[in-house]
Amino acid sequence: MNNVEKKKPDNVVWDQNEGYNANTKHYPTNLGAPSFDLPNISLAKTAAGKKMIDVFERERQELIERAKTLQNEYETSVLVWESIMSFEPIVGHTYYVYNFEKGKTLSLLSPDEWNKRDLSFERKTPMPLG
Repeated sequence: MNNVEKKKPDNVVWDQNEGYNANTKHYPTNLGAPSFDLPNISLAKTAAGKKMIDVFERERQELIERAKTLQNEYETSVLVWESIMSFEPIVGHTYYVYNFEKGKTLSLLSPDEWNKRDLSFERKTPMPLG
């Protein structure tokens, strides 16, 4: 037999190894077969893209918050170390900075513990942990 005799028409599902195998296919093989829908890939891409963008946005917000925290810790450290102090501050403890005539002063006393009414309290400064 030559190739022309072996060739089956295009509408016949036939394989040289398996023979007639239309019933083993996972897709319709003729007009009378039940139809099937292709998955909407663009919708999947859009949903996956949205999830990816949401993850990046969440990570971006976390980085922004971390940067703000680092900036605040830096400013607090500078404020503490540039203040006048009569003791050595301990990392992790809370101190208070006051504006006196001679400059900013670091204190262990909170504004509620002072008897002065005209006290110029600047800010409560928890010492950064590192």
